[in-house]
Amino acid sequence: MSWGDLVVLAIIGVLIYGGVQLAFRTSAIIGGPEISLAPAALPWYALLSVGRVIAAYGLSLLFTFTYGSAAARSRRAEQILLPLLDVLQSVPILSFLPVVLLSFSALLPTRVATELASIVLIFTSQVWNLTFAWYQSLKTIPNELREVSMIFGWNRWMCFRLLELPFAALSLIWNSMMSWAGGWFFLMAAEAFTVGERDFRLPGLGAYIHEAVMQGNYGALGWGIGALIFVIVLFDQLVWRPLLAWGNRFKLEMVEGERPPSSWFYEALRSSRLVRWLSEHWWRPIFERFDALLGRLALRELQAAPESSWGERILWGLGGVGLLIGAYRAFEVLTQVSLEHWGVIALGLGATLLRVSVALALALAWTVPVGVLIGMNLRWAAWLQPLVQIAASVPATAFFPILAVLCLELPGGLTLSAMLLMLIGTQWYVSSMSSLGQQRFPRISNIQRCSSI
Repeated sequence: MSWGDLVVLAIIGVLIYGGVQLAFRTSAIIGGPEISLAPAALPWYALLSVGRVIAAYGLSLLFTFTYGSAAARSRRAEQILLPLLDVLQSVPILSFLPVVLLSFSALLPTRVATELASIVLIFTSQVWNLTFAWYQSLKTIPNELREVSMIFGWNRWMCFRLLELPFAALSLIWNSMMSWAGGWFFLMAAEAFTVGERDFRLPGLGAYIHEAVMQGNYGALGWGIGALIFVIVLFDQLVWRPLLAWGNRFKLEMVEGERPPSSWFYEALRSSRLVRWLSEHWWRPIFERFDALLGRLALRELQAAPESSWGERILWGLGGVGLLIGAYRAFEVLTQVSLEHWGVIALGLGATLLRVSVALALALAWTVPVGVLIGMNLRWAAWLQPLVQIAASVPATAFFPILAVLCLELPGGLTLSAMLLMLIGTQWYVSSMSSLGQQRFPRISNIQRCSSI
């Protein structure tokens, strides 16, 4: 860690603080762009939403490789980064909205700020499980493979590309599927949101479904959900299934799997002469030059690294000072809250905890047994997993008008509808992880990697 790095970190901290302060001075923006409910607008809206999810996924991978590697390689960093990551993944996506959106809108044009805020919000729904998967994969790499990389004299980049990334490939692919499902699930919140009197909306599938719900146009709602399902199925056939078939080569087991993943699109690409020619004359030379460039950069970084750890100590010291200042400011704010308000907060916290606990218990009651059964039967899994992925991607808030109308006449009313929405938002993820765990680690030879679930 050099002095230049410390200066950069200090500048980033000042910019973030300045953005938060400027957020309170932004002018009110009344009304967002008009969202057309015509079915003809859906292809363009779908393209815009896919672009935002792809951008958020790229940002998630960058964060994953950086943050997860730091936590896995440093015991001191691990003690701070992992609890922080656990807390951040529990924060609802809308809690990130005010600071992210208002900070961007204070520094950038409204449309640019809204686009960036939407990408960052989708990022917060994708990144956490990817980071945990990458961290667990790094921690469970066998020592024998590490020793082989040392014998061959691989630098950090070569270890990343030839050892760490292949070892974590299957885990990252499976968790990427769930991350994309999370991105689709929160698409309504990321494309159509309001902050006070400010109305921020972006044309896309999420805004289309939100507008259909607000207007009570169930025909348009059906078109929007249908378009979302079509995009999900398209990605499943053209992206995720080919990646699973390709990534199966990196699976560590003593006995070959009963039925490895297959993909018609992957087989078509493998048998294509055009793809083979492009791979030999374009992709392979590009990757070789890229490897050489990053290898030289890694070697220079290693040679230029200071022998002492004073830079790291100073960084930790600044972080500790910043943490103390932040804790003091937070304590100042909390002391201004009256006892009456603390009682209201405690009551609301207890009610929310009860609803979430009941919804999670109901989800676990049926999803874990069903998920295990699906995972143990590969034929069922081939048909049911895409359906679970689709169901997990449909925004739960799209069902809220229907659930509210149905539950108002029942005991519990809105409380019952809120619990059902929580159940919809949790059950598919638990079911998917249960079934995926059974498929990925079916034999005792894979017990070494079971901690990556």
